[in-house]
Amino acid sequence: MSSATSPVGSVIADRYEVLGSLGSGRHGEVWRVHDHNMDADYALKLLDPTQVLGPWDEARLLNSLRGDFILPIRNADTTPDGTRFLVTDVAERGTLAAMIDPTLGVPEHLAVGWVRDACNGLARVHRHGLLHRDVKPENLFITESARCVVGDLSLAGLRGASGCAAAAGTVETMAPEIGAVGVPGYAGPTEVYSVRSEVFSLGATLYWLLTGRPAITGTRYRDAATASPVDLWELAPHVSRATRDITTRAIAPDPGTRYPDPASLAAALGRSSQPDRRWTRVAPHTGHERCYLGVKSGRAIRLCVIPRADSRGYVIQVRHDHSGRRHGQDGITTSASQLNRTIRATVRAIG
Repeated sequence: MSSATSPVGSVIADRYEVLGSLGSGRHGEVWRVHDHNMDADYALKLLDPTQVLGPWDEARLLNSLRGDFILPIRNADTTPDGTRFLVTDVAERGTLAAMIDPTLGVPEHLAVGWVRDACNGLARVHRHGLLHRDVKPENLFITESARCVVGDLSLAGLRGASGCAAAAGTVETMAPEIGAVGVPGYAGPTEVYSVRSEVFSLGATLYWLLTGRPAITGTRYRDAATASPVDLWELAPHVSRATRDITTRAIAPDPGTRYPDPASLAAALGRSSQPDRRWTRVAPHTGHERCYLGVKSGRAIRLCVIPRADSRGYVIQVRHDHSGRRHGQDGITTSASQLNRTIRATVRAIG
């Protein structure tokens, strides 16, 4: 059995029957398997022999980090042909990446809760003198109980005397100081990946969840080094001010402006005043530009953005979802340039 071919029905190490693919990344393929010894399903990762860590380092790191908010490891072994693999619990609901709708994002309360969980997992990683170095939606997993756990430590690095590790990561959630290292002509130190770089990646993950798109839209290191993310409210005007401001601080270009560590970011999110009415962007009705649903005490209100017949801006339609009755904020008109500001004001007025 090699890392290149693992057909469904094949058996790895005389105990793990391959049930199907769970995906693949830069450092290995992941399969859903049934462990005949334990009579249970797990995720089996066939390790890429060229990965940055040593052959068993990822398994040892996961084992040393056992606890809440870390993807549990169950085994590490070698196939008959010498391919190393590790076995973890299956994240039954997939990754955060799979939860993101590119147009709608995910509901604010879910995004905030998941990132707080990830902060707690990263805090455990940091207490062990490590840095994950590749925090992104694809490496954060959702358990059956809808909690978020940190996984894929294939790029994890030890913190040196300076508290930093060598630059690494994925551009879409990469801090500017890390992207700068990869720009041709860079002549500075390479060990610049800090805890605050990890905070940036957590903030960028939260931004991605809330808006449906990454804060950094390019694919080159230069794009990360020079990124100036669009204000979150321009893409998700229904998000609360507290969450918007926390996200903005977490992805600040200057590391000194960010939260000092994941625990501080988690605390800020925990203290933030979330509105009683939970607003979510939903699929637009026919002929509508955008639609939002706000739920409070089981009662929902629809806020829809409808282009005016004269093509001169928009009408904000606000209706009670169950009865269709007009709300007091119904019928406000606005221009395209003021649309997001009007949506925010309407959301606040509805309460």
